Amino acid sequence: MAKLFNNIRKQLVSEKPSVGRTTNYLKYAIGEIVLVVIGILIALSINNWNEHRKNANQELKLLQSFKIGLEKDLLDIDSNISSHTEGLNSANMILNLLESNQTYNDTLAKHFSYVMQPSRFVNSTSAFETLKSKGIDLITNEDLRNQLINVYDAQYTFFQYGEDSFMEEQNIGSRNIFPSRFEESFNYDLDSNDFYGEIVPLSFESLKTDQEFLYYFKTIKNRTNVFVNFHYKNLRTHVVDLINEIEKEIEKK
Repeated sequence: MAKLFNNIRKQLVSEKPSVGRTTNYLKYAIGEIVLVVIGILIALSINNWNEHRKNANQELKLLQSFKIGLEKDLLDIDSNISSHTEGLNSANMILNLLESNQTYNDTLAKHFSYVMQPSRFVNSTSAFETLKSKGIDLITNEDLRNQLINVYDAQYTFFQYGEDSFMEEQNIGSRNIFPSRFEESFNYDLDSNDFYGEIVPLSFESLKTDQEFLYYFKTIKNRTNVFVNFHYKNLRTHVVDLINEIEKEIEKK
């Protein structure tokens, strides 16, 4: 097209002034304007395409980072569910022995420790922080974008409140209930593969009629049940669903 306008320019220069020549010149001028506009539009189109491709690559890498981070979170969730479920089972067993007037045996020291074992869910936040810094709209799928916000801003925050409440209940026991009733807290054998340790009661018999202890122990059992079967399992469902949606989006990309 540029060659065509160049030929027209040469022809106009060689022609004598006339009405026809003026008309041709106007046509040529308009043509050049059109050519410039087309060039600008093409340049903008190429720039937009490059920008879209850049954003698409960034989005894909970010989705992959989210998947890796969430899978690590899921491993931590499952590990903590297993640990607290063991604690819940131990609490039920101990209460059953106390209420049925059974005698003490040395294995119970570990079960007391299982009940009071603290833990913290540590989730990965790097991908979400990166997304916030780059702009949440980098995730083009609106439903997935909303799901990410729900998990990282709502579900993780709500879970943390439940976890803080549960750990405060454990701390109450460690500060106010156990010191006067047990030898020491979490007596670990570092040469063993079992890192739960032991909590040995001063008198298992006296615990059977110790109303303050029984009230606390039943409370921590109930709190553990809520923590595992509501807070943790609810969070796990949201994390698994989000991983599945991210995998679907990665496949589309």
